[in-house]
Amino acid sequence: MAVIGCTGANSEEGQMHVSLSPLFYSAVDQPSGLRALQGSTVCFDAGLPDSPEDSWFEGVEGCFDMEIAGVPFVDADCVTLDGPSGVQVDYTPRTDCAVEEAELFPDRFRVEVVPVDGLRARLEWHLEHLAEHFGERLSSRPADLIPGADEPLRLVPGFTVGFPVNVIDAAGERVGWDMSQGRVLETKGGGPARTLALIEDTDVLWPVRVGPGETSTITLEVAGAALPVATVVATPVEQAASLEIVAAFADAPLGARAIVRDVEGRVIVGAPVEWSLVEGELAFQPISEFTPPEYTMIDDDCVPPPTAPESRRAVLRAQLGALSDELEIEWTATPPEATPEGPFKPDPACQRGTGPAGDDGLGDRGCNCATGPQDGRAAWAWLAALTWMLDWRRRTTPTR
Repeated sequence: MAVIGCTGANSEEGQMHVSLSPLFYSAVDQPSGLRALQGSTVCFDAGLPDSPEDSWFEGVEGCFDMEIAGVPFVDADCVTLDGPSGVQVDYTPRTDCAVEEAELFPDRFRVEVVPVDGLRARLEWHLEHLAEHFGERLSSRPADLIPGADEPLRLVPGFTVGFPVNVIDAAGERVGWDMSQGRVLETKGGGPARTLALIEDTDVLWPVRVGPGETSTITLEVAGAALPVATVVATPVEQAASLEIVAAFADAPLGARAIVRDVEGRVIVGAPVEWSLVEGELAFQPISEFTPPEYTMIDDDCVPPPTAPESRRAVLRAQLGALSDELEIEWTATPPEATPEGPFKPDPACQRGTGPAGDDGLGDRGCNCATGPQDGRAAWAWLAALTWMLDWRRRTTPTR
């Protein structure tokens, strides 16, 4: 899985990447044909990838003529969706493009328009969507992996978690909204609403936090409407009654989440889960300061790459006090495509599993396997996806 997938093409012909700031649709993807709220401003900023290995994009001004309904359009100019009809930018290749060896063809990007009537908002579980979007599979997919929009967020007091905010319709489908026009509000204990500020340096994550015994109501004001987002309920970690590991794979393990539940089976977020290995050698990395400790990156970068395809195996353990779960994973490591420069150096975050005394390493754990060729970049592609998600608006917002 190449890193380019994290900022991959989203035009209709899959040729270029188009950003839409200040319109926000999703932290994971923004496909052509997406729907946006009437009255939103959209600034189309398109680019071509420099190379298959590079996530930065060159402007398309010298390679395409751009038009909206036959009228010439300057890249990064903005359009207000003030009518019921959508907008389509057509990109027609020019013969004098300076991009070498580029085989360009006509392309387009469309945005449809919908009124705010009948819509609501919700927190976007972006890490789960990233894992599904960029990974090949999950070890399992519990029904509550992404809780329903009406389900309260049960958050451990004192932990700040960052969430994007989606506008959705009755079917849960996303609708883009203008972040320059909308406000995310928080109300606690019947007090006055306060405007939340985006987490610094993310431009896409809103901070969600409660103190002991608190309940918070989050609302999005946009397009003249107040859309409910979520109710956040302070939930002491002592209410945790079980946990379950779900792992994400591409060509190798990417990451894992320990789903923590209370005695009634309701998900709790922000529990201080500790990660370790029962067997195998893998590196564990936290994702970000505003990502709950139930999540971890996993990197197969602890032993040298093989000279021939090689089956690898590990057993993950997640622990929260007396609660624990273990998950056996398998994958196939393959030789690197290019000759490594210098001797192999293991990741400083590597752990080596020792296994419980007297245990054969298997016990009654189930096997959740993923196989396939291992690209050297695959094990950290999920982290690259997250890094891009946090940074894409800062890199692609046009300077006017």
